[in-house]
Amino acid sequence: MSLSRYASELRRRARVLAGRYRWVTLPRLANMALVHAEMKLGRTRLVSRPYKLCIDVSNKCNLGCPYCPTGRKDESGRGKGNISYDTFREILDDLPTVTTLELFNWGEPFFNPELPRLIEYASRRRITTVISSNLSFKLRDEVIRDVIRGGLTYLTGAIDGADQASYEVYRRGGKFDYAVANLRRFAEIKREMGVEYPHLCWQFLVFKHNEHQIEEARRLAHDVGADSFAVSAGLYDDPSWAPEGDYNLGYLAMHPNRCTWLWNKAVFHWDGGLASCCMGYDKHDDFDTWRAGQFRQMWNNEKFIAARRIWTEPDSPLPEGHYCVDCDKVRLYRGMPLRSQMRQADLEKRAAG
Repeated sequence: MSLSRYASELRRRARVLAGRYRWVTLPRLANMALVHAEMKLGRTRLVSRPYKLCIDVSNKCNLGCPYCPTGRKDESGRGKGNISYDTFREILDDLPTVTTLELFNWGEPFFNPELPRLIEYASRRRITTVISSNLSFKLRDEVIRDVIRGGLTYLTGAIDGADQASYEVYRRGGKFDYAVANLRRFAEIKREMGVEYPHLCWQFLVFKHNEHQIEEARRLAHDVGADSFAVSAGLYDDPSWAPEGDYNLGYLAMHPNRCTWLWNKAVFHWDGGLASCCMGYDKHDDFDTWRAGQFRQMWNNEKFIAARRIWTEPDSPLPEGHYCVDCDKVRLYRGMPLRSQMRQADLEKRAAG
């Protein structure tokens, strides 16, 4: 390798590392250590703040995925909307401890017209940003460039198939060609701009109907310029959707005896509702509602303390009517039957060997 090419490669690697570890500061590292110490000690009222954050910037979606409450048009009690820039900024300003931010949960993040601005603000705060999108709509090059300029770190395209027929079984109402074309344009424009980020991932959720297309989709992902290809289990309750292979979801995995979300990750809906974790959907299940400058009080309210006590005091009675009581992680931990047929089957498969 010539000296000039060697120097160019060193600069490229430096840019990659700078993007990946942009969040590193001594106060954040200290808070992260405190989070893990308080979790290990079983503290329920916390001094630390979460270092992971999920904000559902929009709960609007164009698809009708059958095992997603948004896709099923389930009534959540909160209506459809986009988080405002001011609320988004207030949350980040009150959580300087955050290192990683997911800008999605129950909706399609690109449906928030301020998405590039939100990404840019988080990037200025030296936060790693992550988006998962179905990409199944017309996306202008101008928007793609704005998102890349804003500093997005990771973009996952959820494309569960290798052709329209397979793809639309789960991504109902979706356009396979749109999703593939949008991922390709992200890769092309990223090269044109000469940047390393966002890292582009083609995510393939496996069901019985698309399992045979995994390798074909992997080849397509390479052809369009994706940086990686990820295969994982799709969620379902009907056993007829189950694939032949073992694609363990990992949902029931627990950090020795804790649900780590309750210590290290906060989840907000677009309207400021603070949920217990990413599974919280209905408005009435929110643990609190955003109040500027009040996060520490919200993070230590009665509902959060009761949720943490489920894990730190395993012999204590389960709090009646509490949202976490129906969680399969809690039910597994407390020796109760699981709610989900899929997860119960997964548990039995693991137990059998």
